[in-house]
Amino acid sequence: MSPTIDQALHSARARLAEARFEPALREANLLLSRTLGWNEARLLARGSDDLDDSRLARFQGMVERRLSGEPIAYILGEKEFFGRTFFVDRRVLIPRPETEHLVEITKILHLPAESRILDIGTGSGCLAVTLLAEMPRSRSVATDVSLAALRVAASNGRRHKVSERLDLVAADLGSAVNLAAFDLVVSNPPYIGRDEAPSLSPEVRDFEPEEALFAGPTGHSLLQRLLDTLSDLKIGTPLLFEIGAGQADFVADSAASSAFDLEALHPDLAGIERIAQLRRR
Repeated sequence: MSPTIDQALHSARARLAEARFEPALREANLLLSRTLGWNEARLLARGSDDLDDSRLARFQGMVERRLSGEPIAYILGEKEFFGRTFFVDRRVLIPRPETEHLVEITKILHLPAESRILDIGTGSGCLAVTLLAEMPRSRSVATDVSLAALRVAASNGRRHKVSERLDLVAADLGSAVNLAAFDLVVSNPPYIGRDEAPSLSPEVRDFEPEEALFAGPTGHSLLQRLLDTLSDLKIGTPLLFEIGAGQADFVADSAASSAFDLEALHPDLAGIERIAQLRRR
């Protein structure tokens, strides 16, 4: 006899509750909603309905993937960022709430309406696409060393109808583009050192792409190279990039010997200095 929706959810929640990485029990709802193609409200309202064998098997397969540690964003194939839903898979880093601060800061910079924006290390394209959506007369060039990631970014550009204003370039940092053409540079570069890998959650360490996470032994080397590479920006161009916990002093010291002035270090909601705001001097 087939279980009801409520019975299947109860069983899945019990299994999730036993997982060592403590996933949210609501994830069972999200996985079954995706299986059925329903929203969560409809799922909860139809709890007494039977779940047929094929859909039960699909749901159980998704639960098994989650129990293996695979992030739910990869299982669902999407993640929300700044109020929009982005396609994600294991080719790209999962967008984080901390990165939304880059968008918030950009919006108070009083940039020209027709700004040209460079997004370095675009990954899923969440930054470039969001800024284009928020600034409908702007244009963006988004770079990444990963062709696979650029394909994901392209799909998100199409999803949010900004493809005509988004140019995707396979490049290392800001190479292969005319830096003097931009009014703003944003980046969420890799900033985790490989020596920190043991401290990461297995959900992150074992599933998200290494090249989007790790930047050398300590995580500092790429940040220094980013500043060096962008020295050809025109004077006055703002540069915003995300940094890791404890890296603020390194960024301040590096900026002092670079072509940039450090204007501010913005904290995230946990109080960690997360966004470095610089300007080409």
